[in-house]
Amino acid sequence: MRSAITSDIGGIIFDLDGTLYRMEPFFQPLMFFSLLPHPFRLLHFLAERSKLSGRDFGTREQLLDVLCTHLSKRLNVNPDSLHRWIADRFYPAFIAAMRFQRRKRDGMKPMLEHLHGSGIRLAVLSDYHAVEERLSMLRIPAEYFDPVSSCESAGALKPAPRPFTEIARSWELPADRILVVGDRDDTDGKAAQNAGMRFIRITDKKKRGKAQRELLNWPALCTCLRAL
Repeated sequence: MRSAITSDIGGIIFDLDGTLYRMEPFFQPLMFFSLLPHPFRLLHFLAERSKLSGRDFGTREQLLDVLCTHLSKRLNVNPDSLHRWIADRFYPAFIAAMRFQRRKRDGMKPMLEHLHGSGIRLAVLSDYHAVEERLSMLRIPAEYFDPVSSCESAGALKPAPRPFTEIARSWELPADRILVVGDRDDTDGKAAQNAGMRFIRITDKKKRGKAQRELLNWPALCTCLRAL
């Protein structure tokens, strides 16, 4: 896995949730509380959204139309009201919850400064919308990243490759010189594979079994990237 980090890397795409910040165990209960009086709608939303993983709908509007249509059948709720719930309840709650997720990733700023100063292009690509707002609430400096984007905004959730290949095209870099850093093999890793990019998976687990021995924790990742 470490061999993915070599001196010819020209760009790095970071996932956000679970990667640039550590998701605390109280995150989902907090979201439940924030989404009263319909807290369990969150579980149905996430379940239906996961079914659309890897599919390319072309635009965010088309993606949300399909999602809300499927969700409306599951909940017996008008699709338009679900569009409003996503815009007016889910995302404001998601953004607000970031203030409780500010557990610092030690060494992040020096690492980003080093990479940026070395001429390596950096991006944040989340599966969820409102990335700039969430970075701001997390107090993660967005100025090091270009672009700051989401797969939802592109209308193609991970592991669909298009949001990744569009970044490569904007950077004018071949895919094999781009490293994707994320916390999930099934979304981040598979998307990197589909786009022809390299992948490093990070973990916050203190103990790792044999199946996880290739994973990097955050301090090890920082050490490797600061060596570039």
